[in-house]
Amino acid sequence: MTTPGAWKVLPHGPLVAVADGIWSVDGTLHGMDLPRRMVIVRRGDGSLLLHSVVAVDDVVRAQIEALGPIAVILVPNAWHRLDAGQYKDHYPAARVLCPRGATQKVSAVVDVDGSYDDLGSDPRVRLCHWQGVKENEGIVQVDGKDGTTLIVNDAIFNLPHFKGLFGLIYGRWMGNAGKPVVSFVFRVYVVKDKGAFRAHLRELAALPALRRLVMSHGTPIVDDVAALLTRFAS
Repeated sequence: MTTPGAWKVLPHGPLVAVADGIWSVDGTLHGMDLPRRMVIVRRGDGSLLLHSVVAVDDVVRAQIEALGPIAVILVPNAWHRLDAGQYKDHYPAARVLCPRGATQKVSAVVDVDGSYDDLGSDPRVRLCHWQGVKENEGIVQVDGKDGTTLIVNDAIFNLPHFKGLFGLIYGRWMGNAGKPVVSFVFRVYVVKDKGAFRAHLRELAALPALRRLVMSHGTPIVDDVAALLTRFAS
């Protein structure tokens, strides 16, 4: 785990409003040209849920704290645990939740308080595990005044093409860039039951108020989200 008081900040962007009670901060990774995104969600009781946390500077950190008390640190899979320990050290009252199948690896860097099934009742926010992935990753559903937002992690990317060797291999050869996709790593290494995963995509596409899809890697999608998910399920 991280040493209490440590707070390592990599370059990142500003706090940006995404939707009703949803904000994000885009960050970077050391030695990798893959952008990452933290999403902040206001729950029904006014407290905050932080999805895929990114250590931020004092200015952005103060802006986040002004939105409400940080109650949940959501680690969306075993790979997105980088800054989770730092957040727990600074916000010890917050609960750390992660997908059930990722608990062992996430617990190596931060104590885990429960899974996506343990959020509790909330009029705005619902967590669930993706079907067909052995509970190794999950989804956040937020029902706001401006429609339903789905927050996903490595399941879906919407990245631009990258330059250099990383862009050639990770972006073009692996098909992770240039358009919205079910990411290569997810479909090859995470999905174990393709039928169940596709059925879940169709279930999400049928949400009556579905408006936007926000992912940890890439530009959020706000047009024809249901059609996109249906295409992924075909």
